[in-house]
Parts: sequence; C-alpha cells; structure tokens
Amino acid sequence: MTTPTGEQLVASIEALHTDAGRWYEMADQLEAAAEDAAGLVLSTFHFSGLGHLLGIDGLYEEFQQAVVALLRQGATNFESVGGALRAAAEGYQQDEVDNLHRLRNIY
Repeated sequence: MTTPTGEQLVASIEALHTDAGRWYEMADQLEAAAEDAAGLVLSTFHFSGLGHLLGIDGLYEEFQQAVVALLRQGATNFESVGGALRAAAEGYQQDEVDNLHRLRNIY
C-alpha cells in the first residue's frame, strides 16, 4: 500500500465532508417527515361509532406515534453517521496539519 498523495488526501477529506453533508440532509428530511406524520391526527370523530367501539382510533394513534418515533430515530442515526464522517475528515485534516508542521521543523 502506497502513501496517498497530497491531492488524494485532499480529495478524500472533501469526499468525507460531502458524504457527511448528505447524511445531515437526509436527517433533516426524516425529521421533516416526522413533523408531517405528527400532524396526521385523526380523532374519534373521524372514525365510525363501530370503529371507535372496536378501538381503531386508538390503534391509529399508536401506529402514528410509532411512525413518528421511528422517523425521529432514523434522523438521529443519520445525524450520528454524518457526525462520525465529519469527525473523521477533521481528524485526517488535523493529522495532516500536524505532520506538515513536524516535517517543516525537521528540515
């Protein structure tokens, strides 16, 4: 395995930042979907009397809350991936800066 060139390193760090940004965008989209889903409320009025007696309105509410929770969990997980990618990029970038300073002090 060869040492990457400076251009390859820069391209890799930029790619990590780009990928992190995409994960954050998807997290925002999932959070927006969660907000939309949270607003999809149906009350007892929206179900027939029989539907209410059978508990369908309660089932709908449980399902809606589960969907909202899953969307929010997905958003949180996507943000975590984006954060990990961003941290990796910043770590590689800092390593490169540290190594460059060390090399300049040697020569």
